[in-house]
Amino acid sequence: MGTNEHDLGKDEHELDRRGFLRGAGLAGLGALGLGVLSACSPPASGGEATGGGSDAGGANDAGDTDVAWDEEVDVLVVGSGTAAFAALVAKGNGAARVMVIEKSDMWGGTSATSGGTLWIPLFFAGQDAGMADTREDAVEYMRLCADGRGNDAAIEAYVDNANALCEWTRDTYDWDWVTDTPGAGFKDYYEPFTGFRAQGRQASLGNGGAGMWASLQEVLGDIGVEVLMETAATELVVDESGAVIGVQAESAGAPLAIKANTCVVLGTGGFDHNPELVHAFQSIPIYVTNAAVGNTGDAHLMGNAIGAALGNMDTNWGLPSFLPEPFDAHADAFFDISLPDWGIYRAGAGSLIVNQSGRRFANESSAYAVFNRAFGNYSTETPGWANTPAVWICDSNYFASGGNMLPGMSAPEDPLPATFFTADSLAEIAEHFDIDAAALEAEVAAFNTNAEQGTDPVFHRGEKSVDRCIGAYHPYLSELANPVLAPVATAPFYAALYVPGTCGTNGGLKINEHAQVLDTNGEVIPGLLAVGNCTAGITGGQYCGAGMTLGSGAVMSYIGIRKALGIA
Repeated sequence: MGTNEHDLGKDEHELDRRGFLRGAGLAGLGALGLGVLSACSPPASGGEATGGGSDAGGANDAGDTDVAWDEEVDVLVVGSGTAAFAALVAKGNGAARVMVIEKSDMWGGTSATSGGTLWIPLFFAGQDAGMADTREDAVEYMRLCADGRGNDAAIEAYVDNANALCEWTRDTYDWDWVTDTPGAGFKDYYEPFTGFRAQGRQASLGNGGAGMWASLQEVLGDIGVEVLMETAATELVVDESGAVIGVQAESAGAPLAIKANTCVVLGTGGFDHNPELVHAFQSIPIYVTNAAVGNTGDAHLMGNAIGAALGNMDTNWGLPSFLPEPFDAHADAFFDISLPDWGIYRAGAGSLIVNQSGRRFANESSAYAVFNRAFGNYSTETPGWANTPAVWICDSNYFASGGNMLPGMSAPEDPLPATFFTADSLAEIAEHFDIDAAALEAEVAAFNTNAEQGTDPVFHRGEKSVDRCIGAYHPYLSELANPVLAPVATAPFYAALYVPGTCGTNGGLKINEHAQVLDTNGEVIPGLLAVGNCTAGITGGQYCGAGMTLGSGAVMSYIGIRKALGIA
């Protein structure tokens, strides 16, 4: 592992490996921003927290009396997902004492169960592979994805710094960044937007997936970043000027006050598992999420309490999902990692999705986040959500070509999960799911006629490169004229409820191009950064391409910490 000019890990606060994971042992990885420097500079008081009240930007009990600090650090990172990059960058650029606190007992949270890919415009490995990316294309593509709801200054900062993050970690820590190969893996999702790239913006480490978080965890230990697991931040502490100077937390059932002399970085994830926030803010229902169960909106609530502004609270990283019966329209989202469909099932040839009227309503081979938005059509006739719940249907040829496997099965000989209904006819499916039978028969007949010719004149399935990349995950008949289209015609048929879900909500604290949190007047809250799914983000909550979830948190961490330390 490389080092840099700051002689990493040699300061008086350096910890040994045992101290690195104090309170938890090695955490499991699971199966599988207008700104000025003052937003993250030491507060003028330089001492204990006093005052508060309305001048501090909001109610905060800890700001009303002196705080007896249990710990004092330079940079405090709350959350071990993408915000952990903030710890890496801070310590790697000379911050003397850096601490990460993690609410759960699992290092990395949702990030550690992801595909481990960062969306990186101008990525050096992608350029070497012929991507031919340009700054102008990347900025324009992101603005088009954001559709008027993004942060133009932050978008430009992202494009200008994303590849720099990868190069810095490569040069400092010998990280082996690679890109995807043409025709394989997930790509940019909004084709044919100007600036779209079919390959090259996806950056991952050679060890892939959760391996990125294992590598990050190891490096943080090596360079002396302290990590406290099962330690939840409960309150932001502000001084008389309204600057954030630390947090109140709870660790092992005991209160813990941590002072942060440079800044606090919030990275606590979304609010998927806070039903009150979900029902109050999400624009369409969500029923299943693979976001970590600790994602209950902690940063949203703590930030709001000191006057931070919120934005894009109606958006999420959409991830459609199968759903066990019976359907409850008012059910809260539940955690599952086997039912969400990244496209392996939905996009495969020999399957389709219909609504309760028996009609298709979207291109089934579109990217998961794009397809998920199609659930948001409200019916004025019913009234209600016209496409929720939907029903996914495949035939026996599809089932066989996929190795006789469906979500919830670990081997072909396993019984069919209760999530799925088997039928000898479309009429049985219509009856079981209360679908208009005549409409379903007619819809499938028309679909099959076109599928035999490899065409979809209604939704143009398979005409985009992203369709074919996602559909390729299902090994149905490679000789098909259109690799994601085949008739749904051979009994028995398999069907299941199909509903909107997420891999994380992505609205929250408004930030500027330096990841500094803004108050309701649009002013920087000194001492506070936020990154990842607890923020309003920079692209209006839209998923530009594979790796945008991790990329947005990691890159904004890099930008924010460098600004805070005065090196950018």
